[in-house]
Amino acid sequence: MTAFSSHFAQFNVPKMDPVDWPHKPVFVQPGSDTKVIGTGGESNDNRPLPLGVPFEIDTPLFKGKILIRFRNAKSDDPGTHDKYFEDRKRLMQTVIQGQFKRPISMSEVYVGSMFALPLAGAPPPMMTKIMDAVIRRIAPGLILDLSSTSPKVVALLAGTAQTMSIDPPGSEPDMTSPEIEENVASILGHKVATKSKRKKRLGNPKKAAGYEYDTDRVYTFHTYDDAMDYGRGTMHMPFYGEYDIKPYIGCQPLSLTAVTLGGEILYDFRVWHESLCQ
Repeated sequence: MTAFSSHFAQFNVPKMDPVDWPHKPVFVQPGSDTKVIGTGGESNDNRPLPLGVPFEIDTPLFKGKILIRFRNAKSDDPGTHDKYFEDRKRLMQTVIQGQFKRPISMSEVYVGSMFALPLAGAPPPMMTKIMDAVIRRIAPGLILDLSSTSPKVVALLAGTAQTMSIDPPGSEPDMTSPEIEENVASILGHKVATKSKRKKRLGNPKKAAGYEYDTDRVYTFHTYDDAMDYGRGTMHMPFYGEYDIKPYIGCQPLSLTAVTLGGEILYDFRVWHESLCQ
């Protein structure tokens, strides 16, 4: 398996004292290949990126906007934040919207978390192998690697997003809407006409290889999660409850990353929790 990229071996610890973090208890910063436009945080480790409001990004593979919400972290738009999470079990949300800079197969673009350093409490390699084999039966495109020197948990973007929309420029959905309608069938065909069909087919690398992201249309990926709580640094696991993962990560950030097998960046954000390096 291709190692994706060496970019994730680098990160900068925020210079700002956690006491002053505006989105306590987290601090979100861009990776080295993600240019953020118009926030003042483009290349300054001491200024976090916005939460709860869209901001523009420009990367080697993609140009567009992104919206990030964490349930248990402060937001730059508290009213909309509270309304979005009210009566929902969701713990985080990302919406990425924009255009690809070159055509690329949907089997090449993965999304998830990648780590710069080995995990402080990684499971034995054999256990990771067993977990990977079991989960792959459900999500064939999943890459679960917790024991190597560059750990990662990633899956195909087109098969992971809860909703996906492909539109002509100017006709894309409002990315701040609480819900975004699925809209891919007219472009990708009847085999992915519903969310469930699209996630099953495009989550499989062999089948996803028959589809391509083009440069003419605007792509919107809406993803949310009721398991990973970035604000608390915990995971909600079936039959177990809330599990604190911070002690097992070590002094390094979590990531929100979309990247190709060859290492081109769609977006890359590092998420620090105030207790990670204590």
